[in-house]
Amino acid sequence: MTYRSLERANAYFYDPERRLAVVKRHGGVSYLSSGVNHLKAPEVLLDLAGREFKERRLIENYSAPSGALGIGAAISFELHERLGRSAFGAIGPANICLTVGATGALAGAFRYLAEVTGARTALVLGLNYSFFSTICDSLGIRYRILRSEERGRLLPSVAEVRHRISTERPAIVVLSQPTNPSGELFTAHELQQVVEMAEEFGCWLVFDEVPSLAAPDEGDLPAPFPAGAVTFVSPRLIWINSYSKSRSLAGLRAGYMVAAPTVVDFVRKYNERLLWSPVNAGSSALIADMVLRAVLRALGKCEAGQEARTISRTVKRAGHYLQAFAPYSDDFSRLDGIWRFLDGALDWPDACASYGRDLARVGEICRANWQMFSSDLAPHITEAIHLKSGFNHCVKLDAAMSEWEFVVSAYDQAGIDFYTETVFADHDDADTHDFWIRISCAVEPDMFSCGVRNLAAVLDARSARH
Repeated sequence: MTYRSLERANAYFYDPERRLAVVKRHGGVSYLSSGVNHLKAPEVLLDLAGREFKERRLIENYSAPSGALGIGAAISFELHERLGRSAFGAIGPANICLTVGATGALAGAFRYLAEVTGARTALVLGLNYSFFSTICDSLGIRYRILRSEERGRLLPSVAEVRHRISTERPAIVVLSQPTNPSGELFTAHELQQVVEMAEEFGCWLVFDEVPSLAAPDEGDLPAPFPAGAVTFVSPRLIWINSYSKSRSLAGLRAGYMVAAPTVVDFVRKYNERLLWSPVNAGSSALIADMVLRAVLRALGKCEAGQEARTISRTVKRAGHYLQAFAPYSDDFSRLDGIWRFLDGALDWPDACASYGRDLARVGEICRANWQMFSSDLAPHITEAIHLKSGFNHCVKLDAAMSEWEFVVSAYDQAGIDFYTETVFADHDDADTHDFWIRISCAVEPDMFSCGVRNLAAVLDARSARH
């Protein structure tokens, strides 16, 4: 997963003259492979952020070094609701650090591992985001990809993971759930085994949930803890997440990590000296998202007729967290915290209903787009990995050309910028004819269908010539 491959692709895609020619030829660029959720964020979050710009002075001020207090409190609340009562004493503000996107969390975490713990080796489970490679390269950490030998999957089995960890004893194990680019998941039991395995062999576990849609109809993903009640954050766990893919809020550049206080303290200082912290703007939307996630989860478990009471009780618990852990404002123009603004701005039952509808629409579009792709490109698909979660699929196409030739051809002839295997692997050899392609389905249907039609036409014409 070298950043060099990503830079090579982007240098081609964003060359001004070439891009202008593609736009003139195809009317624009179709984003079938970006890995970003390009669908509209929930309306209630956008409305709240808009009101915030006019009614609070968050954009006029710097954020605190550790990020907006309210967001950290809301993350703590949502995690407690997700993990259960035993987590109340396990995860608090001291375990949470806001960062400039998940990339900021990764940069800070790996710097801590290299400089403080002396880590020099990392094992990445499955193909993954190429930013890992540039971090490792800059810090002198040697990383390797472990991909499954089984057909139809990239995420290695638990047995494959155990064999490699026990043989190589890496200092760091990196795992994304769902995987990027293939949308694979370990079951709760399998994940517990991997977590316990990392503990057994003294490995740090960098656990990344960024590629998740956090969709209510999917249920919660398995959490990176051993079996039993969650009573503490493992000293060797770094859990990373963001709002970019789950809620289409990549532009706010808000990520976060959950870790032991020693790690969090280091990353906060690293942020302050180099990156500072995420902007204040949009804080209210991010806080509301955490609260609404918890409300939808509680509604999924409540008895019929108890919906109003469930919403009221969950929101009340959230208010207690916000008022206790974020008692003063981040906009420096008032003394009260952000909860009064949030609670006054939202009709919680209506907000919950709107939020649920919008998230359901995102899921429906992703499924419909994949159905279109898999149907229209069926003659050319030679292998596809079954999606377990998220919106990124992994396929192989009978393109009859090398990986780099495919990337160039798809862009010039179909107006699509594809990210292919070398962007996610641990090598830069793009001469092979056998390679994986990421298909990202969180794209507006008109743009997605345009890209599918163009790609099908290019591949059909090439097949006819051969």
